[in-house]
Amino acid sequence: MEYGRMNIGSRPSKRKPSGGIESLRAIPWIFAWTQTRFHLPVWLGFGAAFKHILEKDIRNLHMLQEMYNEWPFFRVTIDLVEMVFAKGDPGIAALYDKLLVSSELWPLGDKLRANYEETKRLLLQVSVPTKKTLYPCPVHKTESLSN
Repeated sequence: MEYGRMNIGSRPSKRKPSGGIESLRAIPWIFAWTQTRFHLPVWLGFGAAFKHILEKDIRNLHMLQEMYNEWPFFRVTIDLVEMVFAKGDPGIAALYDKLLVSSELWPLGDKLRANYEETKRLLLQVSVPTKKTLYPCPVHKTESLSN
């Protein structure tokens, strides 16, 4: 059964019943990305922002690391995005692509999964060197196991 036809929310899943994906409300949109273990609305844009600032001047990496250490809001934001990466699994997202997405859109999924990996790598450059905890985030554990 299609999620939008299930009567589990206080509002319809779409703003316009005849509308397409652009008329989805936030809850089904986030639910879909969570179900696929890709969490795209959370991390998309972080990698591009980090990449842009580092391409301007590689010394900005040190500035981002200092911000992570000294600015609680920045640190919590980065830690929350790390948590999303710890819960994410681009392999599951790829399986959903193969089952539910037309083959002409598969390259878009490949590009998004590459962006996911690049964003995770850039995020870890900011936070890993400055971690001061005895219990590393699962993303760090995964990174150390895969290297």
